[in-house]
Amino acid sequence: MLSTLFIIPTLLVLSSGTPDSWVPPGDLPVNFTVTFSAPETVYNVCNRNFTQSARNFSVDTTGVVVTPGETANAPTMTIAGASSDDMFSILMIDSDGKGDVGLPIFPILHMLITNITNADPSTGAVIDPYGGPMPPPCIAARTYHYLLFKQTSALSLTVADLPTYTPNCSFSGLEGQCNFEVANFMSTNNLTTVGYVTMVAGVDGYSRWSYVNNPALGQNEASACQGFDGYDPCPTAPPGSGSVNVMMSLSTAMASAWCLVLSIFVLN
Repeated sequence: MLSTLFIIPTLLVLSSGTPDSWVPPGDLPVNFTVTFSAPETVYNVCNRNFTQSARNFSVDTTGVVVTPGETANAPTMTIAGASSDDMFSILMIDSDGKGDVGLPIFPILHMLITNITNADPSTGAVIDPYGGPMPPPCIAARTYHYLLFKQTSALSLTVADLPTYTPNCSFSGLEGQCNFEVANFMSTNNLTTVGYVTMVAGVDGYSRWSYVNNPALGQNEASACQGFDGYDPCPTAPPGSGSVNVMMSLSTAMASAWCLVLSIFVLN
């Protein structure tokens, strides 16, 4: 494995902070809540036990801090304050990763449900099933966006149509998910944002355990456990770099990048 040092632009750096054009400003007319129920679980990895406490909680505003383990299972979603005659779609997107890894894959689609009636998300058509957060080790916590859209009419959208909204997605197998054009999706389908919540998730014991124990993710323990005593430290930006470039080995860079890509395959 090559160990020559390279400059990896914007790797392991927070996104620029420039808001996405589709992020709604201010208060919205519909109360939208995403609720998770996480059991107590112990994950043994990196020569230690990570205990995830049982927790029932709701994401009903922006910036709710969660963990991948707590949000691994699909949530229950509720819509309140809407007319029973209205029809809705729900979109879940991860857009923050565009500043973490030098791969052109963000925003990434994590879930899409359309044609919701009677303000009941369980009535909708699941176009892309829920895929929870799975940030790779040594990557900054990211924000996951849930957008509730009001439809003007029923949508005939199917999973086969999703690549229409990812024309710049160049990763085989991720068509319809990577580089998802949220604004294009909204305008094409005449969607209006009426509800919006977000959650912020960083690496936890569950995500490290998953990368080690799920063969599809293909990451060894040394990579998954970076940053802990007994393992390599996480790469950091050198002094004076302004968090723009970071020195790290090519092997570490590609491990972080590709395990992120592989996690998308597994979660969906």
